[in-house]
Amino acid sequence: MAIRYLAVLLLMGILRGGGPACLAAEPAKMRPYSGIGVVSFPASSANRDELPVHLYREPGLSRVGTLDSSKMSGNDWIFGNSTHGVRLIVMARKGDWLRVSYDDAGREAWIDPQRRGRFLPWDRFLKSRMSRMLPGLRKQYYQLFQEPERNPLVVLTPRHPFRVLRLDKEWAMVVSDQAGVGWLRWLDEDGRLTIGLDL
Repeated sequence: MAIRYLAVLLLMGILRGGGPACLAAEPAKMRPYSGIGVVSFPASSANRDELPVHLYREPGLSRVGTLDSSKMSGNDWIFGNSTHGVRLIVMARKGDWLRVSYDDAGREAWIDPQRRGRFLPWDRFLKSRMSRMLPGLRKQYYQLFQEPERNPLVVLTPRHPFRVLRLDKEWAMVVSDQAGVGWLRWLDEDGRLTIGLDL
């Protein structure tokens, strides 16, 4: 029974036009949860002995490891390569302590960035930056609206950059060469990112 099922799946993949090569395609990356913002470590500190950053289970208690610049590249496909520095998604904040997602698997730990890292909430981080839609989203997320969920304008692709003007909950007001000013979802229903920086 299992062999029959696998044979049907293989046949379906071939018939869709991908041929056997479609079976070797790289799986889509899991989009990270948005959290509350981003902490940026400048390229100058990422290359010096100012890193590693210590990871803690709770703020200041129970160190669980360290991060250095070679281990903090999991979100390059969202933020761009590390020539601009290292960026981590911040999930929570307690005083100066930040709970960050530090790898592709979504593992989290607390860090104390001290003067090395700069935290920005999403609205300040994304404002006026050139951004783009992430690849592999459902079609509904590529839709640009005149108002949130009203009056569709155009469908964007990951190749069409836009500038973020402001955020309003899960919606972003953007300006695009294709359609002027419009609204799109920058978060999905689960709180995962749908946009990244234009690389």
